[in-house]
Amino acid sequence: MNNHEDIWKLALQILGRRSYSEYELRQKLYQNNYVVDQIDNVISRLLAYGYVNDNKLANILFEKYLHVGKYSLNNIICKLKQRGLPDDVIKNVTTSYDSEDEWNSALKVVNNRFKSLEGVSKEKIYRFLTTRGFGTTTINKVFQQIYHGEI
Repeated sequence: MNNHEDIWKLALQILGRRSYSEYELRQKLYQNNYVVDQIDNVISRLLAYGYVNDNKLANILFEKYLHVGKYSLNNIICKLKQRGLPDDVIKNVTTSYDSEDEWNSALKVVNNRFKSLEGVSKEKIYRFLTTRGFGTTTINKVFQQIYHGEI
C-alpha cells in the first residue's frame, strides 16, 4: 500500500485543502507512516511542479498578517516559524517591513482594544502592546500620537 502513487495522491489531497510549507507537508506524510525516501521523492516532485513553494507561501502569509494590521514584526516572524518556514525565507520576506508599518499596527491594535482611552493608564497600554510583541520605540511613538507628545 505504501507505494509512490499512494503517497503522491495523499500529498495532493493534503495540498488541495490549503497551502503547506515543505516542513509541514513532510510532517503530515511522515504521520502516515511513509518512508523518508518516499517522502523525499514526492516532495521533490511537488517542488518541481511548484505545488510546494516556501517563498510564495511566506509572501502570502506575510501580506495577510500585515494586512490584518494587528501583529508586530516579532509576532509575524513567530507565526511564520510555526508554519515551518526556513529562517532565510522569513528574513527575505520581512525585509520590506519598516517601523512605519509596525507603528501603524500598534496604533490600530490600541484603538481596537481601547475604544476610549479615558481612565486607561499608560502602563496598561504599555503592557498590552509588549505582550503582543511591540518594541519600546514603537510604543513610545504610539504614546506620542495618543497623548500628543505628553509622555
